[in-house]
Amino acid sequence: MTSITALEKTFYTIQPDINEEAAKIAALVFPTIQFQLFCQKIETESLSVTFKGRHFSENFRLQFFPKINTLVLSGYYKEGMAHLTYTPSNKYNWRDGRGFKISSPDGIGEKFEFLANEFYPFLEEFFLG
Repeated sequence: MTSITALEKTFYTIQPDINEEAAKIAALVFPTIQFQLFCQKIETESLSVTFKGRHFSENFRLQFFPKINTLVLSGYYKEGMAHLTYTPSNKYNWRDGRGFKISSPDGIGEKFEFLANEFYPFLEEFFLG
């Protein structure tokens, strides 16, 4: 028998609120792009939400890991894939698709850093109380 974790129970209770708020937060940086929230899932105490735009370059994924106080945003920029790891204590850590450290990428860098600052406290409030 599969047991439901506390995070899963919380998620299923507030899922409609998360969908609505996540869409509002994404619209702060991408106001003209219509996103479809896709593939929300809970895995081993983490939340993953994929935002799908009309073009693949508009897609991005958010992962929240409440046990380690970390949020990861992943998306495309002109040189490939970029991943922003955000923690309240260390702030921003950028890596490319191969895992190498990079500086904030043009086009999505400032947008993702803004989104991290908006998403983290929102998700922290829901999942960490």
